[in-house]
Amino acid sequence: MSVRRARDAENQQVAAILTDAFVDEDGLNYWLRQGAVKDRVRKRFFDAAVRDVVHPKRELWIAEADGRQLGAALWLPPGAKAFDYSFIEEVMMTPLLLSIAGIKGMSRALDLGKRLSGHHPHAPHAHLSFLGVHSSAQGRGVGSAILKQTLALVDEKGLPAYLEASTPRNVALYQRHGFEITAEFELPSLHFWCMTRLPR
Repeated sequence: MSVRRARDAENQQVAAILTDAFVDEDGLNYWLRQGAVKDRVRKRFFDAAVRDVVHPKRELWIAEADGRQLGAALWLPPGAKAFDYSFIEEVMMTPLLLSIAGIKGMSRALDLGKRLSGHHPHAPHAHLSFLGVHSSAQGRGVGSAILKQTLALVDEKGLPAYLEASTPRNVALYQRHGFEITAEFELPSLHFWCMTRLPR
Protein backbone atom coordinates (compact mmCIF):
# COMPACT_ATOMS: atom_id res chain seq x y z
CA MET A 1 0.00 0.00 0.00
CA SER A 2 1.24 3.48 -0.82
CA VAL A 3 0.26 6.84 0.64
CA ARG A 4 0.87 10.03 -1.32
CA ARG A 5 -0.30 13.59 -1.80
CA ALA A 6 -3.35 13.73 -4.03
CA ARG A 7 -2.91 15.34 -7.42
CA ASP A 8 -4.89 18.43 -8.37
CA ALA A 9 -7.08 16.35 -10.67
CA GLU A 10 -7.97 13.88 -7.89
CA ASN A 11 -10.26 16.06 -5.79
CA GLN A 12 -13.28 14.08 -6.95
CA GLN A 13 -11.71 10.77 -5.92
CA VAL A 14 -10.82 12.12 -2.46
CA ALA A 15 -14.35 13.47 -2.02
CA ALA A 16 -15.86 10.14 -3.09
CA ILE A 17 -13.80 8.19 -0.56
CA LEU A 18 -14.73 10.54 2.29
CA THR A 19 -18.40 10.56 1.26
CA ASP A 20 -18.47 6.77 1.48
CA ALA A 21 -16.43 6.56 4.69
CA PHE A 22 -18.54 9.06 6.65
CA VAL A 23 -21.96 7.56 5.89
CA ASP A 24 -22.67 6.90 9.59
CA GLU A 25 -20.41 9.45 11.25
CA ASP A 26 -22.17 11.09 14.20
CA GLY A 27 -20.42 14.45 13.88
CA LEU A 28 -21.73 15.03 10.36
CA ASN A 29 -25.11 13.43 10.91
CA TYR A 30 -25.62 15.81 13.83
CA TRP A 31 -26.02 18.79 11.51
CA LEU A 32 -26.37 17.57 7.92
CA ARG A 33 -29.87 16.88 6.60
CA GLN A 34 -30.95 13.27 7.04
CA GLY A 35 -33.62 11.03 5.53
CA ALA A 36 -33.95 10.55 1.80
CA VAL A 37 -31.44 13.34 1.02
CA LYS A 38 -28.75 12.15 3.44
CA ASP A 39 -26.41 10.65 0.84
CA ARG A 40 -26.84 13.49 -1.62
CA VAL A 41 -26.09 16.28 0.87
CA ARG A 42 -23.10 14.40 2.32
CA LYS A 43 -21.66 14.12 -1.18
CA ARG A 44 -22.25 17.79 -1.81
CA PHE A 45 -20.57 18.67 1.47
CA PHE A 46 -17.44 16.67 0.73
CA ASP A 47 -17.25 17.89 -2.85
CA ALA A 48 -17.13 21.43 -1.46
CA ALA A 49 -14.90 20.58 1.52
CA VAL A 50 -12.25 18.92 -0.61
CA ARG A 51 -12.34 21.72 -3.17
CA ASP A 52 -11.63 24.63 -0.81
CA VAL A 53 -14.48 25.11 1.67
CA VAL A 54 -12.52 23.72 4.64
CA HIS A 55 -9.57 25.96 3.71
CA PRO A 56 -7.83 26.86 0.43
CA LYS A 57 -4.50 25.62 1.86
CA ARG A 58 -5.81 22.15 2.73
CA GLU A 59 -3.54 19.21 1.95
CA LEU A 60 -5.13 16.10 0.44
CA TRP A 61 -3.71 12.59 0.77
CA ILE A 62 -4.64 9.28 -0.84
CA ALA A 63 -3.87 5.67 0.11
CA GLU A 64 -3.95 3.13 -2.70
CA ALA A 65 -3.18 -0.52 -3.37
CA ASP A 66 -3.38 -2.62 -6.52
CA GLY A 67 -4.59 0.38 -8.51
CA ARG A 68 -7.51 1.09 -6.13
CA GLN A 69 -7.82 4.23 -4.03
CA LEU A 70 -8.86 3.08 -0.58
CA GLY A 71 -8.46 5.97 1.84
CA ALA A 72 -8.05 9.72 2.01
CA ALA A 73 -7.17 12.46 4.44
CA LEU A 74 -7.43 16.21 4.61
CA TRP A 75 -4.82 18.02 6.71
CA LEU A 76 -4.51 21.72 7.50
CA PRO A 77 -1.07 23.29 8.02
CA PRO A 78 -0.28 25.59 10.96
CA GLY A 79 -2.27 28.82 10.87
CA ALA A 80 -4.98 27.45 8.58
CA LYS A 81 -8.23 27.34 10.56
CA ALA A 82 -11.03 25.16 9.24
CA PHE A 83 -14.15 26.95 7.99
CA ASP A 84 -12.71 30.36 8.93
CA TYR A 85 -14.66 32.83 6.80
CA SER A 86 -15.04 36.58 6.60
CA PHE A 87 -18.55 38.00 6.88
CA ILE A 88 -18.82 38.31 3.10
CA GLU A 89 -17.61 34.73 2.64
CA GLU A 90 -20.18 33.52 5.19
CA VAL A 91 -22.94 35.25 3.24
CA MET A 92 -21.73 33.60 0.04
CA MET A 93 -21.70 30.21 1.77
CA THR A 94 -25.26 30.49 3.08
CA PRO A 95 -27.02 28.92 0.05
CA LEU A 96 -24.76 25.86 0.24
CA LEU A 97 -25.24 25.48 3.99
CA LEU A 98 -28.99 25.84 3.74
CA SER A 99 -29.16 23.21 1.02
CA ILE A 100 -27.15 20.61 2.94
CA ALA A 101 -28.13 21.41 6.52
CA GLY A 102 -31.34 23.43 6.62
CA ILE A 103 -31.91 26.16 9.19
CA LYS A 104 -31.75 23.85 12.22
CA GLY A 105 -28.65 22.14 10.91
CA MET A 106 -26.93 25.46 10.24
CA SER A 107 -27.52 26.48 13.85
CA ARG A 108 -26.13 23.17 15.06
CA ALA A 109 -23.10 23.44 12.77
CA LEU A 110 -22.25 26.93 14.03
CA ASP A 111 -22.55 25.86 17.65
CA LEU A 112 -20.44 22.77 17.06
CA GLY A 113 -17.81 24.80 15.24
CA LYS A 114 -17.51 27.26 18.13
CA ARG A 115 -17.10 24.44 20.63
CA LEU A 116 -14.45 22.69 18.55
CA SER A 117 -12.44 25.83 17.82
CA GLY A 118 -12.00 26.44 21.54
CA HIS A 119 -10.10 23.18 22.03
CA HIS A 120 -7.29 23.60 19.51
CA PRO A 121 -3.76 23.80 20.92
CA HIS A 122 -2.52 27.37 21.30
CA ALA A 123 0.82 26.52 19.71
CA PRO A 124 1.13 26.18 15.91
CA HIS A 125 -0.09 22.72 14.92
CA ALA A 126 -1.21 20.52 12.04
CA HIS A 127 -4.93 19.71 12.04
CA LEU A 128 -6.25 16.41 10.70
CA SER A 129 -9.70 17.56 9.61
CA PHE A 130 -10.84 14.35 7.91
CA LEU A 131 -9.50 10.81 7.62
CA GLY A 132 -11.67 8.22 5.92
CA VAL A 133 -11.39 4.71 4.50
CA HIS A 134 -13.73 3.36 1.85
CA SER A 135 -16.23 0.91 3.33
CA SER A 136 -14.83 -1.91 1.18
CA ALA A 137 -11.37 -1.51 2.74
CA GLN A 138 -12.08 -0.77 6.39
CA GLY A 139 -10.29 -2.87 8.98
CA ARG A 140 -7.32 -3.51 6.69
CA GLY A 141 -4.87 -0.96 8.10
CA VAL A 142 -5.51 1.78 5.54
CA GLY A 143 -6.16 4.46 8.15
CA SER A 144 -3.04 3.46 10.06
CA ALA A 145 -0.96 3.66 6.87
CA ILE A 146 -2.18 7.19 6.21
CA LEU A 147 -1.49 8.24 9.80
CA LYS A 148 2.01 6.74 9.79
CA GLN A 149 3.00 8.49 6.56
CA THR A 150 1.49 11.89 7.30
CA LEU A 151 2.48 12.03 10.97
CA ALA A 152 6.10 11.33 9.99
CA LEU A 153 6.06 14.55 7.99
CA VAL A 154 4.43 16.45 10.85
CA ASP A 155 7.18 15.14 13.16
CA GLU A 156 9.89 16.29 10.75
CA LYS A 157 8.54 19.82 11.16
CA GLY A 158 8.48 19.51 14.94
CA LEU A 159 4.76 20.22 15.10
CA PRO A 160 2.02 18.87 17.34
CA ALA A 161 -0.94 17.30 15.56
CA TYR A 162 -4.57 17.80 16.51
CA LEU A 163 -7.88 16.17 15.56
CA GLU A 164 -11.43 15.53 16.72
CA ALA A 165 -13.12 12.12 16.94
CA SER A 166 -16.72 11.11 17.53
CA THR A 167 -16.49 7.33 18.05
CA PRO A 168 -14.60 5.24 20.63
CA ARG A 169 -13.23 3.10 17.79
CA ASN A 170 -11.57 6.10 16.17
CA VAL A 171 -10.29 7.32 19.53
CA ALA A 172 -8.57 3.95 20.01
CA LEU A 173 -7.02 4.15 16.53
CA TYR A 174 -5.60 7.58 17.15
CA GLN A 175 -4.31 6.61 20.60
CA ARG A 176 -2.33 3.80 18.97
CA HIS A 177 -0.60 6.49 16.90
CA GLY A 178 0.33 8.65 19.87
CA PHE A 179 -2.67 10.97 20.24
CA GLU A 180 -3.95 11.75 23.72
CA ILE A 181 -7.38 13.01 24.73
CA THR A 182 -7.08 16.65 25.73
CA ALA A 183 -10.78 17.55 25.97
CA GLU A 184 -14.23 16.09 25.40
CA PHE A 185 -17.78 17.35 25.41
CA GLU A 186 -21.32 16.25 24.70
CA LEU A 187 -24.16 17.54 22.59
CA PRO A 188 -27.55 15.87 22.05
CA SER A 189 -26.82 12.34 20.71
CA LEU A 190 -23.18 13.29 20.10
CA HIS A 191 -19.92 12.93 22.03
CA PHE A 192 -16.69 14.51 20.85
CA TRP A 193 -13.11 13.78 21.86
CA CYS A 194 -10.41 16.36 21.07
CA MET A 195 -6.98 14.79 20.74
CA THR A 196 -3.42 16.10 20.48
CA ARG A 197 -0.16 14.39 19.63
CA LEU A 198 3.20 15.93 20.48
CA PRO A 199 6.00 15.64 17.90
CA ARG A 200 8.30 12.60 18.14
